[in-house]
Amino acid sequence: MQSGFWKRRQTRLGAIAAAVLAAGAFSGFSLARNGWAAEQPQRSASRPAISTPALNEATAPLASLENAFITIGERMEPSVVSIRMTKTIKTASTAFGPGGGDMDELFQQFRGFGGQDGPGSMFRQMPRQFQMKGAGSGVIVRDDGWILTNDHVAGGADKVTVKLSDGREFDGTVRRDFRSDLALIKINASNLVPAALGDSDKVRVGQWAIAFGSPYELDKTMTHGIISARARQQTIGSRNEARAYTNLLQTDAPINPGNSGGPLVNIRGEVVGINVAIESPSGGSVGIGFAIPSNVAKDVMDQLISTGHVTRGFLGVRPRAMTYDEKQKLGLSGGAMVQEVTDGTPAASAGLQPEDVIIRVNGHPIADDVALRDAVARVKPGSRIEMTVRRGGREIAMNATVRAAEDMPGQAAEKPASQSSSGKLGLRVETLTPDAAKQFKIEGPATGVVVVEVVSGSSAEEAGLQPGDVIVRANGRPVATAQDLTAAVQPLKSGDTVNLIVHHDKSRSLVTVKLQ
Repeated sequence: MQSGFWKRRQTRLGAIAAAVLAAGAFSGFSLARNGWAAEQPQRSASRPAISTPALNEATAPLASLENAFITIGERMEPSVVSIRMTKTIKTASTAFGPGGGDMDELFQQFRGFGGQDGPGSMFRQMPRQFQMKGAGSGVIVRDDGWILTNDHVAGGADKVTVKLSDGREFDGTVRRDFRSDLALIKINASNLVPAALGDSDKVRVGQWAIAFGSPYELDKTMTHGIISARARQQTIGSRNEARAYTNLLQTDAPINPGNSGGPLVNIRGEVVGINVAIESPSGGSVGIGFAIPSNVAKDVMDQLISTGHVTRGFLGVRPRAMTYDEKQKLGLSGGAMVQEVTDGTPAASAGLQPEDVIIRVNGHPIADDVALRDAVARVKPGSRIEMTVRRGGREIAMNATVRAAEDMPGQAAEKPASQSSSGKLGLRVETLTPDAAKQFKIEGPATGVVVVEVVSGSSAEEAGLQPGDVIVRANGRPVATAQDLTAAVQPLKSGDTVNLIVHHDKSRSLVTVKLQ
């Protein structure tokens, strides 16, 4: 009995010892202290410091990378701008009824407005109109004053102010494209430093990505990371303000509110994207940011500058990416599966059918639905395209004449440019068009700018200007467009006066307005 007890105890102690030794081996040391100490180099308390040449040699690769980032930052600084905007929001009763506005946004804008009485009290006390202010970023793309940014930064604003890196500020006029969420701002400046636009089709996951802009209105901010993914698809917004982004670059470079419209740059200092959005539960950067590819921005920018609006090709299909199994079954490496064909469209006329797979357009391979949308959108309306289609087990050649895509509902291609002059003149204007003449019952002048709003308490109101008045001259210069009025007012400073020739009813009169 006793011998058996000790035997079991010895066996247990042996197991414990084995466990301790195993633990020691796993953690990188054993309990044999003398043997362990003998194998380790002795650490001297008076170890000499590493010399500067040795440190420089060891850190040379890091210093080279650091210098690259510094050089890119210095190169981009004069090309990046900060943008401030103001917009008048009218709170008509329909804005708070079903389908009349974004309630969540209104609660966010006016949180606390109604005190402790709840949202009903808030709406009862809400003013009939208020000024909404915002801020964002942009990048200079031409030395004569053209600046690229997001439409959600500058589009629809009453006044847009651009601040350059040297501290100068300019009011700007806006040309916008709602669908792409891109806009151009034109300021009256020259000899600016434009950024170089890179080829976003060559961007690869893992490449350096450097974001510039004014997050939280902190000008001249630079952050870096990598390209995390390509061809991301996101739908952002609600109701009429929803935008579908079909081909975004993803980056972990920190992007925050205020970075919108700023450039995303590669290690060669080329703009490969325009920062547009973040994925975040908190509202701040969590390492998931998105940018509009520079090749998309190039196309939109060129059209806005040359014509003032953007036209896109339209085919009339709803495509989707193919699954792995579908590719294996058809023996394809890519292609866009046709899910739906709309009657009366170029696709229907060409004979496209659901389940067709479009694999080439004008000889260029189509990788997926994103590639097809981009390829068609870039085709000039009225042009004929050649498609290679896989139907069943064979390839079919088809032709289609692409037509122009319809504008987004309720979205103007170009912002009436002189609305930015409201801060100086105290009014908002639009270029006189037949529709505007009909709306304001204007008879007489064929050209000019029509006053659509006069700011309460402004110099324009004191001078007697009213909505429906038509301005035809400013300081002796003819005014045919809203841009003409902006150009006449831009060089003047606060306190200066501007002489306006104004058509009112059936008479013309001289009105002098003191700039604010």
